[in-house]
Amino acid sequence: MKPIIGGRVGARTELDGRSVIMLTANNYLGLAGDSEVIERSCAAAHQYGNGSTLNPPLATTPLHEELCDRLALFHGTDAALLFNSCTSANVAVACTLVGKGDRIFSDRLNHASIIDGCRLSAAETCIYNNRDLDHLEMFLSEPHSGAKLVISDGVFSMEGDEADLPNMIALCKRYGAILVVDESHAAGVIGPGGRGTAAAQGCVGKIDLYTGTLSKAFGGFAGGYAAGRTDLVRKIHDDGRFYMFTTAITPASAAGALAAIEIVMGDNTRLATLSENTARLRAGLKALGLRILGRDHPITPILVGDEEKAREFSRELLREGVYIGAICFPIVPHGEARLRAQPSAAHSVADIDEVVAAIGAAARRIGLIN
Repeated sequence: MKPIIGGRVGARTELDGRSVIMLTANNYLGLAGDSEVIERSCAAAHQYGNGSTLNPPLATTPLHEELCDRLALFHGTDAALLFNSCTSANVAVACTLVGKGDRIFSDRLNHASIIDGCRLSAAETCIYNNRDLDHLEMFLSEPHSGAKLVISDGVFSMEGDEADLPNMIALCKRYGAILVVDESHAAGVIGPGGRGTAAAQGCVGKIDLYTGTLSKAFGGFAGGYAAGRTDLVRKIHDDGRFYMFTTAITPASAAGALAAIEIVMGDNTRLATLSENTARLRAGLKALGLRILGRDHPITPILVGDEEKAREFSRELLREGVYIGAICFPIVPHGEARLRAQPSAAHSVADIDEVVAAIGAAARRIGLIN
C-alpha cells in the first residue's frame, strides 16, 4: 500500500496520520506550500473556474500566455509552449520534430518519458551509453540523409549527474543535429539563478530546445513545457498531437507556476538554502560510510544494491520519522536498488541533521554499515 499524504508537502508532512520529515519529494524550493503561490492559484480558480475545458490551439488565457513568455525568458529562448506534463512535451518533441527516415540519439539513462517518446516516434532510435560522447559521435558520424535529433536529460533523475552540454553542442553542430535537453530536475535547482544545466555550464542560448516540468522546483503544479527556437516551437504547436489533442492545464495551475517562477527569478535565497542543505546532507551521509552517487545535485542516491534490503531500509527509516522511498527495478537495473534522498529549501539545518542521524540508525539496524 502506498503511504497516504494528509496535508501540504513540505519539510515535514503528514503521512499515514503521523508527521515525518519528507525527503523523497521533488519540492526542491519548498514552493508547493508557499502562501503566495497558493493564493494566486486560488484567485485564478475563482476567476476562470476549475478548468478552461479547451484544447490549447482553440483558445487560451492571459495567464497561460504570460507563463509561456516567462518560461522563454527564464531559459533565454525565443518562445515556449505549455503541456499537461513534461512527459507529454517529450513525446511531442520526439514524434513531431523527426519522423520516418530520421534518427533520434538518446542517452541510455534518459527519463522514461523520453524513452517512450522515442518508441512512439516513427524515427529510428540510436541509444548511446550514459554521457559517453565518443559513443554518441560514433552514431552521429554514420552516413545518414535524414534529420538528426539528440535528446538528453540535463540532470539524470536517478543519478544526479549532469550531461556534458558544451561538448554535446559541439557534436550537434559538427553533424547537423538538433539538441533537446530535459531540464525537469535542473530548472530552478542548479546554475546561476536556478536557470538550469545550460546556465551551470555556461552555454545559455546554445540549446535548440528545452523541455521541463512545472511540477518540481516550481511548486508541484501540473504542467510541462517546451522552450527554444521559434521554428521548433511553432512546428510542435502546429503539428504536435500531444499538444493539440488534450485540454490545457488549468488557469489555477498556470497562475501558481507563474508565481513560483517569479519568486525564483526575483530571489536567490531559496536556491542558496537548497545548496547548503544538499552539501550538509551529502557530507553527513559520506561520513556514515554510505555509498552516495552524484556530486552536488540535491538528488542524493544512497546505493544499496539488493532490492529487498532497499525496501527494508525505507521501512526502517519511516519508523525513525523520515520518508525516503526505495527505488528498485524496473526503475533502475537489478542490483542497483537505492534510496533517492532529495533535500528541499524548506528543510532546516536541524531537519538535515535529524535525517542523517535517522539514516545512520536505520542503516546499522539492517547491516548496511557497521
